[in-house]
Amino acid sequence: MNKGFTLLELLVAVMIMGILASIAIPQYSRSVRRAEMIEGLSQGKTILDSALRFKAANGLPPSTFSQLDVGFDGINTESASMTEGNFTYILNHDSLTVQSNLGGYYLEMEFPIVTNAGVTSAIYCCPNPGDKNGEWLCKSVSGGYSVGTCYEIK
Repeated sequence: MNKGFTLLELLVAVMIMGILASIAIPQYSRSVRRAEMIEGLSQGKTILDSALRFKAANGLPPSTFSQLDVGFDGINTESASMTEGNFTYILNHDSLTVQSNLGGYYLEMEFPIVTNAGVTSAIYCCPNPGDKNGEWLCKSVSGGYSVGTCYEIK
């Protein structure tokens, strides 16, 4: 008696694997994008906190990354722009921009603004208009709402 699978059984098994892969691969891609965003948000928050400490001590925001009290091994920090890993960080007068080098979005982290009404500070996720995954990434952040073309992260 011959042992083995029939052609029909093999075709059904391959078809089932294809259906499962077509569902799993997009979900995996979204998870990878989400993890990337969390990495940029975390590193950006560390840089922003250091910039706030510099501003509190000196009265003005930092103009270069070398003025910050965090280390960046092997990276030129003598300018207001620095690339590390998948992100480019840009010091602005009133905010820090975290630009994804993989595309899709950037994060805008504002320095706190002190007024009579209190202290306000915001982090915005701004999708690239041509990247629907970037838009999904920004819109799906819990509590986010639209401010122009960006979504505030709460």
